[in-house]
Amino acid sequence: MDFATYFTILLAAGALALVATPVVIRVATRLNALDQPDGCRKHQTRAVPLGGGLAIALAAGAVALWAIGQGTASFSPTLTRGLLPAAAVLILVGMVDDFVGLTGIYKLIGQMLAATLLAAGGAQFHSFSLGGADFDLGSLALPFSVFFILGAINAFNLIDGSDGLAGAVGCVVLATVAGIAAAQHAPGAAVVGFALTGALLGFLPYNWAPAKIYLGDTGSMLIGLVVAFVAVDASIKTQAAAALIVPIAGCAIPILDAAAALVRRITTGQSVFAPDRGHLHHALLLRGLSVRQTALAAAGLTAVTCAGAAASYATGHDWPGLIAVALVVVGLASLRVFGHAEAQLVASHARSGWAGLWRRVRRNAVVAADTNHEINIQGRRAWNDLWTALRETAPKHGLCGLRLNINIPRLHESFYGNWRVRDDYPAAADEPWRMVLPLRHNAEPIGKLTILGAPTPTGEHFDPELLALFLEPLNDEIDRIVRELAPTGESVATIGAMPKESESEESVAFADEADEPTLPAKDPAAVGA
Repeated sequence: MDFATYFTILLAAGALALVATPVVIRVATRLNALDQPDGCRKHQTRAVPLGGGLAIALAAGAVALWAIGQGTASFSPTLTRGLLPAAAVLILVGMVDDFVGLTGIYKLIGQMLAATLLAAGGAQFHSFSLGGADFDLGSLALPFSVFFILGAINAFNLIDGSDGLAGAVGCVVLATVAGIAAAQHAPGAAVVGFALTGALLGFLPYNWAPAKIYLGDTGSMLIGLVVAFVAVDASIKTQAAAALIVPIAGCAIPILDAAAALVRRITTGQSVFAPDRGHLHHALLLRGLSVRQTALAAAGLTAVTCAGAAASYATGHDWPGLIAVALVVVGLASLRVFGHAEAQLVASHARSGWAGLWRRVRRNAVVAADTNHEINIQGRRAWNDLWTALRETAPKHGLCGLRLNINIPRLHESFYGNWRVRDDYPAAADEPWRMVLPLRHNAEPIGKLTILGAPTPTGEHFDPELLALFLEPLNDEIDRIVRELAPTGESVATIGAMPKESESEESVAFADEADEPTLPAKDPAAVGA
């Protein structure tokens, strides 16, 4: 099959999406299936219809099935037993999440089901090459392929954070993997890939900022699923091991964004489902780019890595793709646009882990009296000053460790600090007691402070009066910093009241109840005094 046929499929899907999307917009508006602004995470000026994913699924599916029905390609077992049921599950999960709402764990279960259906239907890597070496997966083929598909789905799901972004990036990646599939003589995968590329191109005019309709989880997850299907199906058409660098390099931008989000959340002790504004598009927006420029910049960076992927496929070597990915990743981090804070977090935890291991291996080794890591993940406010005051005051109140997590997504502020004294406690002493104090502002969680208290040989865990003195000025100081960020009139930050009894080795959650007293606050200057 020649590329003219594939180009015709792309144009047909684009034209159908261009016509179908306004119909979906009208239906969604009549059904009140709208994404309403909430002044917190959703800052659009008006309600925006949902259902963009359904529009591209209908356009791409109709054209792909028509092309296959015309004999352009065949209904392969991988397509009928794998992609179609997997796409049906993912579209259903996406629509429920878009219109009703799903918690992260339930959405993940649906994604895993779709990934398993696709892999069990035949979309599996049986062997792959990386770094010039071939690896035979054997019995690991199914779980490895499920992991790959699940990663692709979530990579595109996480990058969908501003108008036109996931659609623009998806167009570049899909065109690349579909072109490679066509060159690999995998017409079924190529038809599906070019059909979805065309559907996205027809949909983008309505999704371009300011968006008239949102892509939603239905659309972003479907892009990831199809990218994985095309990449795997094209690879198994050849006798050689799949060149894993090709799909990895092609999806480098979504993968980088998803990996950075996981690093931020895991290393700072947050839930992997916790929202934040540390994504690539947020970093570009904070650099002064408009929403449209951000989508174009992300698509341009993706084009660089996709060019590397295509070069790796053409030459049969990994180095073009690796160089392209390295140029983008190192360039973003070295310019402190994106990825530098996550690299600091990884380095910080690596140093702490190595120091702990070294102390255990060499009991008599000379080590630092304490460890301190403070990283301004996002924003430029004076969290470092607050952290320094807390850290310097803590030993005077019998504390041996602190961890401060600040995460205010709507204000683009995020900070992480971790301090711990050397744990050479007397043999008769218990492990340090631990307490977790959620920090809130206007009933909105903005972070948490974890406190470790030094144990004593007598078994006394802490002096309540000393702990109260340590926490006393915290409310005012956090309130002062937040008021520098927040509009005038917002209420002050609060921390939950200290419980009557502490619990050793377990976190104590503090409810933000209206009838619970908060700790008294004094002059903010008293912090660290």
